[in-house]
Amino acid sequence: MNTNLIFDQKKNITALTLFIAVFLIISSLFGVTWFFLGDFTYNAVNYYHVIMIPFALLLIIISAFIVKLPNIFQKAINSVTYPVIIFTVLGLAFFYYPSLTIADEYMQAIRDFIMLIIGLVFIVGLIYYPFKDKYNFKTIWGAYSFLAIAAIAAEIAAVYGLITAAGTFIGFSKIPILQSYINSLNETDSTFMGNIVTSHSHAMLPAVMGGIVALTALAFNYEKLPSRCRSIVNWAFVISIFGTLSMSYLYWISGLGTYVIPTIAPFGPGGMDGLALDDSQTGIVGWGALIAIAGLWYTATRNGKLDKLRIAEFATWIFTMIAMIGIGYVIEFNEAFYGFATPGVPPNGGPGYLYDMAFINGHLLYAFFLMPVLALVIVAADLMIPEENAGTRNLIGYLAISGMVIGVAGLQLYTMTLHWQVEALGLYLIVISILLMGVFLAMSFRGIVMSKRSESKSKVSTGN
Repeated sequence: MNTNLIFDQKKNITALTLFIAVFLIISSLFGVTWFFLGDFTYNAVNYYHVIMIPFALLLIIISAFIVKLPNIFQKAINSVTYPVIIFTVLGLAFFYYPSLTIADEYMQAIRDFIMLIIGLVFIVGLIYYPFKDKYNFKTIWGAYSFLAIAAIAAEIAAVYGLITAAGTFIGFSKIPILQSYINSLNETDSTFMGNIVTSHSHAMLPAVMGGIVALTALAFNYEKLPSRCRSIVNWAFVISIFGTLSMSYLYWISGLGTYVIPTIAPFGPGGMDGLALDDSQTGIVGWGALIAIAGLWYTATRNGKLDKLRIAEFATWIFTMIAMIGIGYVIEFNEAFYGFATPGVPPNGGPGYLYDMAFINGHLLYAFFLMPVLALVIVAADLMIPEENAGTRNLIGYLAISGMVIGVAGLQLYTMTLHWQVEALGLYLIVISILLMGVFLAMSFRGIVMSKRSESKSKVSTGN
């Protein structure tokens, strides 16, 4: 294979973006049913990872470029692009044939191990950077520190996922060190599995979305902002860092330990109403991001006009919080009705359990799935679609924002009526915008946009 193809960041970013977009569109060909009351089905979970693992690699590649990690780190990271795609496709193909289950497990295991190693390489590179460029670090310390801590949190969450896979495909009883550890906790294998799955799924999204938020600030050259705006961003990210650390600690002691995450100031039948402690901490990650928008807003102005593509990026943060906080928190404060998605009488269930199941399904699709993908692909598009192509950037921005607005309204409607069609329309628009960005990335090869971007990163403004 051509070494230029292997190590070319622009081509790898484009390939991964197109892979994600195409496989989002053709998911129905693999029998995936996305709208299904309650949690994802096993088939949907598998396909979710078909999208999200290449997505994670895309996040690492873009981040490594933006922060200008040493060439050896960037080459190592870019070199796994096509192996990850190939093993993902093979695993997907084998998944649907019971006779090839073992082959599927091997494909996924190899891919996941590659990603775990690349994640470590990325983290080592991030730790090295401040010592290499102390001057630049002083201006971007907030976003850079947030990116590094989010990367570490995501890597830990990935380990939880590997433990889950080991228990599912191999069995804890066949892994003496894990079985011995579970026995030392006086827990059953199923209880431990439930705890570790929860820690994996609940910790990964805030860590990844936090990483995207930090990356966005760096990609938008926030170090060139006036000192007042830059300070707002840096200190907003301190808030998000606190949320990331506290969230990670809670999921560590509850996933690998016996800690039961409590509800803050519980009330209602049996104390079932109230905000869960972990959700309060993941919310802090998002609150920091929203505060950062106040400082980053000036980066959305290009030649005196608002860049709709950059506005769409900020909108992903806002609408994710509307879904998680504006709708999710309301449900938590009314579990006597929603019943934790369990039929029964409070405190062992609730009459509105089906509506909670609808929210579980709808928010997984919206906030845990397509919004992070959209947020990252927008960063890629901003990086590679020239500023002069204002029409293209604005078209994508308007389409993405329309999808977000309709999607979150549809999520609320789904939660209230069990009708998912409006949310589906919003999600379709989001997928179309992702596909368009992938196509425009491929078309942008005539310009050396990333080279220009790299040069501009070396010119750091001292601010006002």
